[in-house]
Amino acid sequence: MHTITTDLATGIIEVDASGFWTIEHVEHFLRDLEHEGRRVMATGKRHVLLCNFSKSAIQPQEVIAMLQRVAVSIPLKSRKVALYTGGKLARLQVKRIASVRDGMAVFDDRESAVAWMLEHKPRN
Repeated sequence: MHTITTDLATGIIEVDASGFWTIEHVEHFLRDLEHEGRRVMATGKRHVLLCNFSKSAIQPQEVIAMLQRVAVSIPLKSRKVALYTGGKLARLQVKRIASVRDGMAVFDDRESAVAWMLEHKPRN
């Protein structure tokens, strides 16, 4: 359902989401994300989040709503969040998630997402 890879040198937490998520899965994902965010914080950096939704299914409305709430209220907020997918329907859902806060953007591919994340990167 998700894999997380963290580059402690850059502070980039990369998430590959796949399949159909439930509320329970979102809760599990958030625990994993918080753990990785704390690992990055221990290096003196604030993390940036790169999420690949290319392999995820169209999600139920309650999952999208929960991800929107989390984007606004998560205690360990990412400096920037780049979401990407090639799917047209998935893009609409990802745009709904990104619309709730500044510092989030949606892209067609990983390269564009990474380029946006790294521009104007503060020194840590």
